[in-house]
Amino acid sequence: MKFIKNSELTNNLYDLLDINELNLSISDIFSSLVGNTEIINPKEVEALEKTGGYSQRDIVLSKLVDYLDIDLESEDNEELFNSYVFSCIYKVDMNKYLSNPFYLKFKDLSIKEKDYELVMDHYQGYELFAYQDMGLFDGSYIEKNSIGYFDKDYKFLALNHKGVTWMSVTPNEIETMEKALEIVKGNITILGLGLGYFAYMASLKNDVKEIAIIENDQNIINLFKKNILPHFENKDKIKIIYGDALNHIKSPLTSDYAFVDLWHNPFDGLSLFLKFKKAEPLSKNCQFLYWLESSFYLLLRRCMLILIAEQLDNMKESNYLHANNDNDKIINQYYFKTKSLTISSKTQLDELLSDKNLIKLLLDD
Repeated sequence: MKFIKNSELTNNLYDLLDINELNLSISDIFSSLVGNTEIINPKEVEALEKTGGYSQRDIVLSKLVDYLDIDLESEDNEELFNSYVFSCIYKVDMNKYLSNPFYLKFKDLSIKEKDYELVMDHYQGYELFAYQDMGLFDGSYIEKNSIGYFDKDYKFLALNHKGVTWMSVTPNEIETMEKALEIVKGNITILGLGLGYFAYMASLKNDVKEIAIIENDQNIINLFKKNILPHFENKDKIKIIYGDALNHIKSPLTSDYAFVDLWHNPFDGLSLFLKFKKAEPLSKNCQFLYWLESSFYLLLRRCMLILIAEQLDNMKESNYLHANNDNDKIINQYYFKTKSLTISSKTQLDELLSDKNLIKLLLDD
């Protein structure tokens, strides 16, 4: 990759590299906050709120500032936290989830079978959790996180395997599957059973006729068939197929939609996501939808920005012949796909970093 440098392009390039560092820093901040129940004491928040001098949100944010030991008198810190951290933290209305049909159906489920246990786990009041899928702030490449909290404890269905939470139906799952659930109709293939949330919600739609679920864990299938599926109002729409999802899509899918949910988070699912995207053209009449798809494009963009930084430092081709992890593999692919590319304007740079181009470069042979 070569750059025909002018003052505008040079500024854009170095701004982008600063933004990538900013994104990684913000990601680290949220990683230290999410799931940490030691930061905010619900009783302390309630006591301070009763004094009338502080809003609930002000109390929550002040506790986060104390925990992170941040000096907001610093102009840089003030902009960073007010613009890109605090603006991404939301008090979430619990009523939406308490009235969710799946929640109402399975809120009292508690089952133990061998190494598996269906339980009601919970978020503590004021515990931060991943809320909606990630995106970008308008008109920029700065990543927009989405972190929520409730002001009371909230219970959710979870499956533990040997004492470790394996899968769950949290507000994050509900929010990040909402758009796909609005879209699907006709015949659907679901790749990955989970706890059956997507299948259940889709089965409630009048315009959904049949749902085929592909799952490669017979223990999960057995548990689901015995303890969850019998409670589905429209269980006659459901067909469960034991098999590997990647092998299943080697033949064209005849369904109208396919929903892929085979990962715990974007980081462990990126390589799988790319394999399914590469296989999509075989099923020309089926529209593929992916859980957490927006986050995957953010991770791909991070890889491209790392490559840009390395190319500006004149990294040699020999550095792209070996990979230690999936990110390295993607960066290496981007290098060889763009080694003859010349960038001379912001427009070309934006095209390079577009979602469409980021995926196209990895799928084109």
